[in-house]
Amino acid sequence: MTAQASAREVTGTGTVVTGVCTFRGLSIGSTAGADVVVYDGTSAAGTVLASFTLAATGFQHIDIADGVRCGTGIHLTASGVVQGHVRVG
Repeated sequence: MTAQASAREVTGTGTVVTGVCTFRGLSIGSTAGADVVVYDGTSAAGTVLASFTLAATGFQHIDIADGVRCGTGIHLTASGVVQGHVRVG
């Protein structure tokens, strides 16, 4: 059985979590639209875990059952305002 995850709220660019963790997915939307990139790391210099473009009133849901292990944290960049969460184990 896969371990539970915690939802970490996101509203725009920033570090979601620092330290070793597991990226389990996300649910993010945007009323105006945005380009979103999720990185393994604490800055936009890490390995890309997910990248997508949200149209106006767009929504993206990603579920990773077993997760992806991240060595130093998870960082998200967004070109606009977003609403939602990143799931971290």
